[in-house]
Amino acid sequence: MKKNILLVTLNSTYQHAAFGLRYLFANLKEFQPQTEILEFTTARETREIAEKILSYQPKIIGFGVYIWNVRQMQELVSVIKKISPETVIVLGGPEVSFETEAQTITQIADYTIKGEGDFLFYDFCHSYFVDSKLPETKYISGPLPSITSIASPYSYYTDDDIQNRYIYVEASRGCPYKCEYCLSSLDKSVRSFDLVTFLKDIDLLIEKGARNFKFIDRTFNLSVPTCTQILNFFLERVHHGLFLHFEISQFSKKIKYLLFGT
Repeated sequence: MKKNILLVTLNSTYQHAAFGLRYLFANLKEFQPQTEILEFTTARETREIAEKILSYQPKIIGFGVYIWNVRQMQELVSVIKKISPETVIVLGGPEVSFETEAQTITQIADYTIKGEGDFLFYDFCHSYFVDSKLPETKYISGPLPSITSIASPYSYYTDDDIQNRYIYVEASRGCPYKCEYCLSSLDKSVRSFDLVTFLKDIDLLIEKGARNFKFIDRTFNLSVPTCTQILNFFLERVHHGLFLHFEISQFSKKIKYLLFGT
């Protein structure tokens, strides 16, 4: 089956779904019908993955690069460019958003999107397919997208994802702390999604059978009223046998009571 655009990453194991790729897909608008999400694991052989990808005859491949897959991804990008040099490769993800020019993988690829790519990747595809233009610079960046304008990715979790994988979610982006060891310290601000819309999306996932949720918020309890509302939402549905994962910096008395009843 031919697809003009592929969104691809290598997950560490099968049960981890690619959240970032689903965001990109959700915001591709008119290009969704010609786009496919492909997920592999780092255990798969590079040439086998390359053959699968190129069987779609893509014009653009967007690769999600993370700390756990950067070595294999570099090999994969190199193989694909040797076999199909005309295929345009666009990198994105936290591992290539910083110190970009010094990384070998970004030298091999055609373009690298730095930072949040929800809208930047759509703009790239629009320029390529509609305007017949490619960016003049190898490294692409832009302002942070308005968080209320980002299309929700949650409807693009499949039934197989819901039954067999962790469902990644986020109620906010960014971090207020400046820990030197963490890339999140480079965030400029914390931005929150509309909570009513977010909880409606989560409720629909629960109705479809989702039971394992991992919040990727940098600090889930940064806003105590917001996290309390989210925790109460899940407590009302605790009879479903939910598994929840949060990153919490410290406990307030109210949160300790909600979590532990003490």
